[in-house]
Amino acid sequence: MARAPLVAMVALLAMVALQPAGAVTKGEERVLVVLATAGSRPYSVADVQDTVRQVDAFFRTSSFGQVRLHVDVTPWLAAFTGNPGCGGLTSMSFEALVAPAREAAGRAGFDADHYDDAVYAIADSHCAFFGETWGREVMLTRQPTLQLLAHELGHTFGLGHAQSTNCAFSPTRCLVDGTGDTMSPMGSGMIDFSAYEKVTLGWLPAQPHVTLPKRYALAPPTVKTKVPQALVVDTVDGSWWIEYRAQPFRGLVIRFVDPLPTRSPFAPPSVLIQKPTKAKRPWIAQGETYRIPDSFRVTLVRAGKASAQVQLR
Repeated sequence: MARAPLVAMVALLAMVALQPAGAVTKGEERVLVVLATAGSRPYSVADVQDTVRQVDAFFRTSSFGQVRLHVDVTPWLAAFTGNPGCGGLTSMSFEALVAPAREAAGRAGFDADHYDDAVYAIADSHCAFFGETWGREVMLTRQPTLQLLAHELGHTFGLGHAQSTNCAFSPTRCLVDGTGDTMSPMGSGMIDFSAYEKVTLGWLPAQPHVTLPKRYALAPPTVKTKVPQALVVDTVDGSWWIEYRAQPFRGLVIRFVDPLPTRSPFAPPSVLIQKPTKAKRPWIAQGETYRIPDSFRVTLVRAGKASAQVQLR
């Protein structure tokens, strides 16, 4: 869609943030949203409050109630005397941009140090990207939306990007879209966080690493259950995460994770296989098979409402 190039810029800027690689995130998360302006008020405080309620509901559902957002939204605060600019790719340039907004919030009685995360929504910044994250602070150059806030808060939790590729068999040697996952908010989607991301954040327990060719039961990563909610296949190139989704489609989703350490402070990104079959959709339907390179063939034998049967050969 038209926003894709701009979202990709969000990804590029956020990747340089200083943050633990996928820290366990549970309990109440206190978030301050600061509306900072040089004069204009392009959207209302009520609009933002409605959005943060949606974000809270999304995190509660995705985390099985393990994460609850407590969000305070400031009124519009006079923080700048003119165009605030767009900052840069360093912590110093980021600090120079958000410091006036942080100070304005303090004068209004909102101490950012008393919150786990601070989001600075800056009006009239006229930047080509939508947001930037450094540590536990976020700067937004657009009106906060459900996807944008969920994405940037995911970065403050330590998640990397949810990438994608049209190459079915070799993500390490193919063109990758940095935020191309159309299901995860860490990409460009809003269906749900992936099983890999939920394990990274401690919302799901560690999932089984399978080594035997046999039939496995698999439940969606959307309910509490003792049934596996992902199957992890380790290869010389990396790990392949297989998860089953019953909504809004019934099918297997395949993601690749290269566990090798990188310079990024975030957890290793996952890569969604966009076209695992000739059907050219990002899931495997009942009866279809995907071949993991140099490993198993994965077949969705049965796609039920509550669970699936997956055959590895």
